[in-house]
Parts: sequence; C-alpha cells; structure tokens
Amino acid sequence: MRRLFRIGGENRQSKKIEKILDKAKSSYENEDYETAFNQFSQAASMQSPEAQYWLGMCYLNAHGVLFNLREAALWHETAATAGWVDSAYMLALLYMRGVPEAQEITGQNIFEPLPEENYDNLQPDLDKSRYWAKQAAEQGLAEAQALYAYLLSSETKEPEIVSEALSWYDKAIAQDSAQGYMGKGLLLLRTGENDNDYAEAAKFLEVAAERDMATALYKLGVMYQSGRGVPLDIQRAAELYKRAAENGVRSAQALYGVALKNGQGVEQNFIQAETWLRKAALAGDIEAAVVLADMNGQGNNDIPPNYVEAARWYVVAAEKGHVTATRSLGLLYLRGMGLPQSTNKAIDLLSFAAKKGDVIATVTLGDMAIQLSDSNLQIDDVIKDYLIPGAEQGIQPIMFNLAVALLKSNTLNPDVEKEKQAREWLRKSCPEVMQARYWYGRMLLEGAGGEQKPDEAYAWISSAAEEGIVDAQILWAHILLEGKSNNGQALAEEALKFYQMAADQGSVPAMFSLGAIYGGGNHLEPNREKAQIWFRKAAEKGHSKAQLMLGRYLAQGLAGQQDAKQARYWFEMALNAGEKEAQNDLKKLENPNFIPELKESETAQRMPEKQTQELPGSEEIIQEKSTDKVEVAPGLFFVKKK
Repeated sequence: MRRLFRIGGENRQSKKIEKILDKAKSSYENEDYETAFNQFSQAASMQSPEAQYWLGMCYLNAHGVLFNLREAALWHETAATAGWVDSAYMLALLYMRGVPEAQEITGQNIFEPLPEENYDNLQPDLDKSRYWAKQAAEQGLAEAQALYAYLLSSETKEPEIVSEALSWYDKAIAQDSAQGYMGKGLLLLRTGENDNDYAEAAKFLEVAAERDMATALYKLGVMYQSGRGVPLDIQRAAELYKRAAENGVRSAQALYGVALKNGQGVEQNFIQAETWLRKAALAGDIEAAVVLADMNGQGNNDIPPNYVEAARWYVVAAEKGHVTATRSLGLLYLRGMGLPQSTNKAIDLLSFAAKKGDVIATVTLGDMAIQLSDSNLQIDDVIKDYLIPGAEQGIQPIMFNLAVALLKSNTLNPDVEKEKQAREWLRKSCPEVMQARYWYGRMLLEGAGGEQKPDEAYAWISSAAEEGIVDAQILWAHILLEGKSNNGQALAEEALKFYQMAADQGSVPAMFSLGAIYGGGNHLEPNREKAQIWFRKAAEKGHSKAQLMLGRYLAQGLAGQQDAKQARYWFEMALNAGEKEAQNDLKKLENPNFIPELKESETAQRMPEKQTQELPGSEEIIQEKSTDKVEVAPGLFFVKKK
C-alpha cells in the first residue's frame, strides 16, 4: 500500500512539476522573465532538476533576477548532482572561468542589502571543471565530450593524455559536433611536427570553419597565410580572418585590419582597416593598438598624419609595457608631435625601451647625448649604460653611435685612448652602416686614433660616396679634384659626378661647389650658364658665398645676363649673412671705377694659402684666391694632429 501510494504521489508530483514547467517555459519564451523566474523557483523547490537548471540560467543571463554567478553555480550543481547533464556541462564551463567563493554573512542586518558579489580576479578551478565535464561526457553529451578533451590536453603534450583527449574528440565527432571537429583540429595543430600533421589538422578545422566556429576560422586563416599544412593563399586567409573577426575573435580583427591596411588578399581600404584595428585594440589587443598608432603617425596618400591619435594608442600599448610603443611615444615627446615637447619624458621612455634592448631607442639616446648638450643626459653615462652594452652585442648601428659619442666626449677631455676606441668601433660598424665608412675613412686619412692610411681611407670614403652618403660624396669629389694625375680632366669629371649626386640629395655646399667647378679652373671647360644656375640654387637656400657669387655673375653678366637690380639684392643678402666682400661689390655697382683701398693685412689674406694635409671642418672651405671654390665635407669630433 505504501509503495503504491508513494508511486501515485510521485506521479501526481511529477505532473504538477511538468505543468509548472510548461508555464515557466512559455513565460520565458515570451520574455516575461520575472514570471518565468518565479515559476521555475516553484518547480525547483519541488526538487525538479530541470527547473533548477533553468534557475541557474536565469541567474547567468540576469533574466528576471540580478546576475549572480555564485547563485547560478549553486543551482547548476544541485541539478547536476541529481543527474541533469546540461547543468554538469554548465558547471564545467563556470569552473573553467572561475566562480566566486561564498561570502560570510554572519551577523548581517536583514534590513541591509547583501554585499555585492566581486567578480574581479576570479580564479579557475580546473579540477572541478574536469570533474563535471567528465560527468556530462560520460552521459553522452557531445559538447561536454569536446570540452573534457580540451581540459585534459590543453596544458600538455604527453602522448597518453593526448591520445585520451583525441578519443573523446572522436566521440564528439561521431555525433557530428562542431566543437569536436574544432578541438581535434587545434590539438593536432598544436602537437604536430611536420606538414603531414598540419594537413591532418586542417581537415578537421575546415569542417569546423564551415560550421562558422570562430577559433577554427582564425587558426585556419593563419595556416593559409603561412602555407603551413595548406597551400599558401592570402586571399583565402583574408576571407577567414574576416569571418572570424565578424564572430568577435580579437586576433582575427587585428589581422584582418592589417590585411586591409596592406592590401594583402583583399582590396586595400584604410578606413575599414582602422575600424577593425580599433575594435581589436579596444578589446585589448596591444599589437593592434601599435599598428593603429603607426597608421595614424604615418598617414597615407589621402589622409595626413594624426599625431594626437597616434600618441593616444602608443600610450595604451606603452602602459602595457610594449617596448616599441614606448620608444615611439618617447620619440613623439622628443619632437613635440601630438604631445607637448618634453625632453625629460622622452629620455625616460627611451631609456626604458633601451634597457629592454630596443636598438632605435639606444641609438636615439646616443644621438641625444651627442647633439643635445642642454638635456639631462650625460654623454659618458649614455656610453656606459646603453651604447657599450649594445655595441658589445654586435649591433652595428649602436657601434657607430658609440664611436661618435666617444669622439664627442673626447672634445671635452682629449684622450688618445678614446680616439683609438672610436676608430675601432667605426671599423666594426662599416659593413652595415654607410655613414661609418665615411667617418672611418676620415680618421684613416687624418691619422686620428692611429696611423694615417690614405689608400685605405680613399677606399672607405669612395665606398660611402657610392652608397649615397652626402658628406662622403663631397669629400671624395674634393679628393679627386686635388689628386695628382696626368689626366686631371678625368678626375674633375668624376668629381663633378659626385658633387652632382650630393646636390641631387639637397646638399647646398655641393650646389655651391658645382657652381665653382663650372666656373672654370678645374681642368674642365668653363660653363658659366651652368655655374650661375647652381650658384642661384645654393643662394636661394641661404648659402652666403653663393649669394655673393651670383651677385657678381649678374653684375658682370658673366653668364650672358646682366641685371644690376638682382645683383644688388644678392650682394645685400650676402652682406647681411656676413660676407664683408659684398660691401665692395655694392660700391662697384654705384661706381664702376671704384677701387677698394686694402690694408696690408687684407692684402695678405687675399694671397693663395698653402694647402695643408689636414681637411677643413664643417664650416670651412678651401682658402684660395677667390671665393668661388669647392667645399669639403664636415670634420669629426676627434683631436686634431699637429
């Protein structure tokens, strides 16, 4: 009788629960969540695992009740313990991400609201996650089988565990689970060792990608971009990145943005590129933030640079410790681009990047120590803390900067040993640093830091000139003009070629020197028309001696064009720039018969000077009879030989 009564009671209870559940589900489908929550609560109190599952989902989705992760986990655990498989699966997911600990409420005033749950810094409990995933997997839930396989193998390549995980993935695949295909593909990709392994992984990822599984789309895109396990196909990669990006995969958004930016596999579109990169950056992708900053800093054919926006994104990345972004931010502060100019902030940021091994930051600190005497950088400290460690790693641009810094430091306290060290570092940096070839050649030519080696010096200087170093082109042209040869015309023509190369790069001294050569007296037939053209180009760039010579050409009509008004203008420009000889030229314009009275000392200054073996410094020209003489390249910071 009891058994029959109990069975009958259970049947009546089940029917009642079923009726309540039907109403609750109907309310839920109609988005009447408060009513549904109350109805699920009523059924849950009657020990219905299904109702307990739905209560857990209400707490997770904030449907009819405030979001509460701990309450969701409690209701799912109650249902899972009673055998409800979907709740076991949900518990596995919840513990994989972390569930807050129960709060002590002893002594809590019932009239005060309970303290809010804290969801910051949740800690995963992978043991519990694996336990509940296995419970659901053993009951045949395909999603749980795939999840359990992932939880088993995600942190290991141990063959036995990998084999067990693959077997669970196969069980999920047998039920045509998209998660099973994706999980097996990702595991084979991670443990693969050759193209055959990667090709096998790609087969499963392709199926998952067809089901629009976001991670499979992204990983498959990477494979097509690199040609690993599949044919290289950047167009296919871009298509996959796009689909994954639209599914919210942050890394895919970044890579699709880069593809749009560079026109790789897709039509170039800077506006769309910025949109996707911004989404990725806002979601926390630091590399996307850096690319976005670079785009804004560089601009493009249609949009000018936006340094303010570039600085904003460099700040985001720099705050996360991104070395390149920190260096780039330092450069913006140094130049006052998009940010208030601040040498001190630039030094702090560049120092951080340099200590992390950033070559450009190290080189820039060296440049600042050499050029900015009013900064807080002490050149000897920069040499010791940044340049020597970088140079000793074999980084040739840093070797070059170290040499220059040593020479700069040597001007304050002359030390032959520093010259020797600088010469050796220049020698080591010559293979990669073209400017080093010029500097090293000059040291060899002048015997700084060691013995003079003219022939070797010429080889290095000419090499730097051929590679486009302007100072080397000017110096090599001068050396050619001064060379002793039976064929002076050939040397002069070669010199002309190098002056032309330097002038084409915008060198004003080279422009002046071309005017001087075409003016005559250098084994070449004079070409006064070309001389005037080059004197004008240099004059318009502010070269005072070119202004003086252009005035003389125009005053005397040396190139066939006499123009007293223009001549006066250029003489006045030259005089204002410090060319005192222009005063006499101006007086000649007023009185063609004017003959200046020279003092004895002035007469001596106009006499040709004997050429020395030492090359002039950066502001010097060869002192000869007239002003229209070629100029030579700048000098170095080393101690001059006597």
